[in-house]
Amino acid sequence: MISKSTCKINAISKSANILLLLCWLIILPTIVSASVSASLDEAYGIVTNVVDGDTFDVTMEKANDKVLYRVERIRLADVNSPEMDSEKGPAARDFTYAVLMNKRIFLDIDDLSQSGRDDYGRMICVAYLSGYYGQPVASPNFNRLLVDSGHAGLDNFTNNEFDPSNWRSEQAPQTHSEPLQDLGSDLKKNFTEDLLPRLQESAGKELNKAAAESWDWLKGQIGAGIANSK
Repeated sequence: MISKSTCKINAISKSANILLLLCWLIILPTIVSASVSASLDEAYGIVTNVVDGDTFDVTMEKANDKVLYRVERIRLADVNSPEMDSEKGPAARDFTYAVLMNKRIFLDIDDLSQSGRDDYGRMICVAYLSGYYGQPVASPNFNRLLVDSGHAGLDNFTNNEFDPSNWRSEQAPQTHSEPLQDLGSDLKKNFTEDLLPRLQESAGKELNKAAAESWDWLKGQIGAGIANSK
């Protein structure tokens, strides 16, 4: 025969499992959103030709559904370099050549334009350089680096997914700890504003229920004791 105390323990254990599941349901969307917000390596490859400061060809090593050809022409999003027939055009091309030629770059391809391309069929991208271990370097991206070098100007086209105001350049490079701090801040906000009140409410109900059951059981025991003493 299962005692009432055992039933209470089982009920509390069940409530704890429910509360734990509630925690994950609230916290998981924050973790997922943080993990998918970055798209630094939708595709990557080696730069094999430089047309001008903001346009070059990449021989693809990793593709996705937007990549149609082995060699794709890339147009950097939201920046404009001088044309080649202008005085500063060759210098802009030379800078891009010096930094990117024969190097692996990572590409975040525009999701808003059709197939991630402009009217000339070029892929609209934010480009990221390769780090020491072959990983994409998040900041600064090459688009912003080109602007900071003086070889391009910002030109925020609102018909693509990118927002140049999010590109870090003049401030210190973003470290790995900053996204974790942002994530921790979001989790703390979710916990204090949403999860904690719900946990307190649920816990209060469970405690009130357990207290009421204990009080009923105690009254029953007292009543039984009085009856037996007669």
